Amino acid sequence: MKKIVLTLLLVSSLPMAHAGEYVKRNGALSLSTGNGSAEFNINSSHGNASGVCNMEGVAESVGAGAGQRNRWVYSDSSSACIAVISELKDSSVNVTTRSCENYCGVSAVGSMDGKYSAK
Repeated sequence: MKKIVLTLLLVSSLPMAHAGEYVKRNGALSLSTGNGSAEFNINSSHGNASGVCNMEGVAESVGAGAGQRNRWVYSDSSSACIAVISELKDSSVNVTTRSCENYCGVSAVGSMDGKYSAK
């Protein structure tokens, strides 16, 4: 019995891959994590149909900050775009981008940033 309990404790402490869907006003984020990275897809706008942002890729894990469970950074090698995706302790995800205009229509620039809640 002790071996079973110990095995269950060890397995539950291993980092496991998980996928999540998150939303905010005029935005959606898909996030699949595991092995020190996170595959993501962000679609957003400012509410009008004239501009949309769409970014996807693989972000690498970096140290989590205060109030965070995990944090990943995406850096586009073909531009100066950087996205920081932070899984917060309240199970929401915060996205911050810099120089990612190439992923957006003119009227949607900045719409990827913000707090996304679990769907």
